Amino acid sequence: MFNIYNNMKKIFALVAFVAALTVVFCSCKPDDEIYNRKCKISKIWYLSNVGDPDEVYQYDDKGMLTTIVIDSVETYEFTYNKDKTVANIHHVGKLFTEDIDLTYTDRLVDKMVYTANDTVRQEITFRRDEETTRITNIDEMYDKSFYDYYNILSKKNKAQFYNRFIGDASNVVEMMRQNGAKDLTLRCAKTIVYAPGEKEKYENIDSIVEVYPVLRQEVIRTYKYDTESYNPFYGMQYAYAGYAGYYLNNKLEETETIMTAGTLSKHTTYTYSYEGLHFMNDKKYPRQFITVSSENNIPRNTYILYVK
Repeated sequence: MFNIYNNMKKIFALVAFVAALTVVFCSCKPDDEIYNRKCKISKIWYLSNVGDPDEVYQYDDKGMLTTIVIDSVETYEFTYNKDKTVANIHHVGKLFTEDIDLTYTDRLVDKMVYTANDTVRQEITFRRDEETTRITNIDEMYDKSFYDYYNILSKKNKAQFYNRFIGDASNVVEMMRQNGAKDLTLRCAKTIVYAPGEKEKYENIDSIVEVYPVLRQEVIRTYKYDTESYNPFYGMQYAYAGYAGYYLNNKLEETETIMTAGTLSKHTTYTYSYEGLHFMNDKKYPRQFITVSSENNIPRNTYILYVK
């Protein structure tokens, strides 16, 4: 009888231990928020919400984003890994066939590679804090020959794919032009600092320092947030442009300071405000984004329609 009782105690202890492990691993999965889209975008208008949308998001019957159609003409196609992380974004244009390939470690993105006509043009490598899994450093390697041509693409309005997912390279092109860089590759090392006091694994970015050693350029970005509303792009790991997929709340202010060889060369402040509300899972998402730059003080509007 004593042995049976003793064995029962061991069984209950084992069950309790397994249950405890289950709670720990299930409640602390770092990808719970970032890879399970709880808010889906349907359409986006820039400047005015009258007429056809500038971007249309299309989903399959399982709710996975399959394509983004730009200006009713350009189509960006998404493919996924078995764990539902984005593997590739593909676009066939008149000048280039473009791709972004994403790789992951434990479902957290560790590299993005941009190619045009099967030639690697840019690599983005992420490094993370081992304990929190937050991104702490980003290394970018640019193919300089592509950026010599990027200026031409921009003038012909053919850089939408790059601008939409990677970011506007016009500042980099301008810096290379001013500094007369001769290197075939260009490196940018980025350091990310998060808002103090935040305890979530994924949280708002407090500041980013971007260093271009060859160009002797340093770009410092700082941010302030509206903690009452949520960023609809958060968790879209492919949305690297403007770091849109990497901060939880919506920005209220962003400052951009450019230093050249230790001397201030440019300082710009962007302010953001929001109109209208879309409620999803007890969170508030704005329907209209209003951006004002200190360079011209002209409001720029973005309108978003969500999937109900």
